[in-house]
Amino acid sequence: MVILLVFTGGTIGSTENSGFVSPDKEKPYKLLNLYKERAGEDAAGIKFDILTPYQALSENIDCNNFRLLAECLGNIQTDMYDGIIITHGTDTIQYTSAFAGYIMEGSKIPVVLVSANYVLEDVRSNGLDNFYYAVEFIRQKNGKGVFVSYRNSGDVPRIHYATRLIMHQAYSDSLYSVLDLYYGYFDGRNFIYRDGTEPGNIGKEEEICGINKVQERFAVPGGSSFSGIMVVHPYPGMEYTMSGRDIKAVLHYTYHSGTICSKPDVLEGFAIYTRAEGIPVFITGAGAGADYESVKCYKEYGFYVLPAASPEAMYIKLWLCIINNKSTSEIVEIMQTPLANDIAGGK
Repeated sequence: MVILLVFTGGTIGSTENSGFVSPDKEKPYKLLNLYKERAGEDAAGIKFDILTPYQALSENIDCNNFRLLAECLGNIQTDMYDGIIITHGTDTIQYTSAFAGYIMEGSKIPVVLVSANYVLEDVRSNGLDNFYYAVEFIRQKNGKGVFVSYRNSGDVPRIHYATRLIMHQAYSDSLYSVLDLYYGYFDGRNFIYRDGTEPGNIGKEEEICGINKVQERFAVPGGSSFSGIMVVHPYPGMEYTMSGRDIKAVLHYTYHSGTICSKPDVLEGFAIYTRAEGIPVFITGAGAGADYESVKCYKEYGFYVLPAASPEAMYIKLWLCIINNKSTSEIVEIMQTPLANDIAGGK
């Protein structure tokens, strides 16, 4: 068995010195040695190849890092490997996992992202567990497509769909899937599918935006590190301030009940401006079940309500549409269409 390791930095690839964490180019070998010690004979039949497209703390990544990762993954001869493991930082793993999920949907081999809540030397770290079970997932042939392996403190190791991770809660390093719709979990060495039945090959071969190969599905051309997306979070006393930069679309989060402040003196000017400038506004977090009276404003102002999905995955999906120069009508259709298992409850 041959597994490709793609190291991009993050805590799992870093060392703590004088109270500060920074990337360490020797960490891949440390992680592999720890894995081999734990796996024992199981590791003997596995060969690991290593690539390092970039090394960064994940809070510092931007769209150029996505491009570097896309170039790296696009050049891989996947028929040479039984699986791919990508190491990453926890802060932005939701974004990069969604990115990998979209550009590698239909992968015939499992691709698993892993991270760590603390550096590997820290006894609290889950980094080795996350990596160990990523290897087990590949070794046991538990699925095809793109996933994330992560163990929350006090929990079993879980395998998540790459496009379903949601942002951490404040002061927590736990990772969850939207609506808790993860793929499966490990009970000791046994893998248990969430719904009790094996879903088969979740990788799909349907076209995405008329494109059908890893390098071509969503092209990732060079360019600005700026995404062109304005992200808005609601809060009491809400004010909208449009950036002076070239905004292509707005991704508007909601409160947990799927609402935003709908008072005309707050929202109307924003709606008039975006409509006049041809900037589509996408509402994430509302889903199909939002029925509060304040939600009426979405249709009145021409906003597009996205189905139940990870807001972070929706950000990446929207960015991929923008850099591929999709029209507004195309973007609206793509954002509403299940891709790479991103829509909760949709395949």
